[in-house]
Amino acid sequence: MKMGKYVVLDIVFHGNSLNYDQGSGNYQELKKITKWDGRQYTLVSRYAIRYSLLETAQNMNLFKLTEAENLIKAGKGENKVIQPATEFLLTGDILQYPEFDLFGYLITDTTPQNFRTAPIKISHAVSMTPFMYDAHFNANIGLANRMRKMHGEMEPNPFTMEEHETYYQYTVVVDIENIGEIEVYIQPKKDVTIQDGKFKVESIEKVSGLDGGEKLSIKLKKSRNEKELLQSDLVELSEFTEFDDVYAIKYRLKDNEKIKERILNFIRALMNLKRSIKGREEDLSPKLLIAGIYSDCPYKTYKDKLALVDEYVEEAYDEIEENETENGRILKVKHKTNKTRKPLFEINGLKAAIDVLDDEKILSFIEKIFDKEGEYKDVKIFKDESIEVQI
Repeated sequence: MKMGKYVVLDIVFHGNSLNYDQGSGNYQELKKITKWDGRQYTLVSRYAIRYSLLETAQNMNLFKLTEAENLIKAGKGENKVIQPATEFLLTGDILQYPEFDLFGYLITDTTPQNFRTAPIKISHAVSMTPFMYDAHFNANIGLANRMRKMHGEMEPNPFTMEEHETYYQYTVVVDIENIGEIEVYIQPKKDVTIQDGKFKVESIEKVSGLDGGEKLSIKLKKSRNEKELLQSDLVELSEFTEFDDVYAIKYRLKDNEKIKERILNFIRALMNLKRSIKGREEDLSPKLLIAGIYSDCPYKTYKDKLALVDEYVEEAYDEIEENETENGRILKVKHKTNKTRKPLFEINGLKAAIDVLDDEKILSFIEKIFDKEGEYKDVKIFKDESIEVQI
């Protein structure tokens, strides 16, 4: 049974106060979640992680994010939402932007509505130690003091911020075979909203392209204004079917190597993830990574089997000391225990090789999945030198 290809990454990183909630008044509180033990843990939402991933990828010149002209506000009155422009979807141009290809979209101004389930799933990142309600008091003392000299009163706008510095863990699942391909559904004689306004879909048909192949042509009409949307040159038409007055269109990127490179660039961004928050630049690159590659078999995550055990790693050994005396040779055996202050992580139920956490080694391991056919799975652990792992 064909089950597709997946890359599963269980990631641990170190960070400080990464995602604040709405709060109230002058109290800024961190996002939190209560776990099975009844204690509260801080979290970084998957939306925050995705935002920082896209920013990191753009800063590293790995991804090109969509321009404002490819976005519209859909809906009425105060219920308008930002979404990709409809013509951007109908031509297949939406596939040239990784943010929509990898993380999905919802487009409401078509009949029927079009949505894409994200091929890359990201969980919330949850702290591995409970929140102990650490906080600190702040005030805008510098500016307030300058104002005092002019107006004679001191209003420093005091506020309190919660803080939590610890290790966090989250999971990423990459559905390889659904990347670089989208499905579009459209009904003729129905309205669609594009950047030039609301048009009616007049016809959808295949036409001959300049290269001799077939392309899709979608003709729109608004009063006397007519508009033709042509299939993008970046995609191929892999399916075009009509059923129950609805056309089903499937576009796919022409270049399979581009799909592979997009996935590897996502991994590169993940390995160098940064998050800018409240004047700080936090490094969220992995300290521990469990990488699994799966083909035509169920995939696994080890997030619930991973625990931060202690901040000390203990090593015990015997030391033999030999001395010559007048009465003969004396042997002393000393039992020594050496503790190093390194976080110790325990992974239960996994027997896998452990390697040094290195970008190229990780990419080389993941690349193997692209050439595998049939049932296959492999799991490997990568760790930073600042931590220890016990399996």
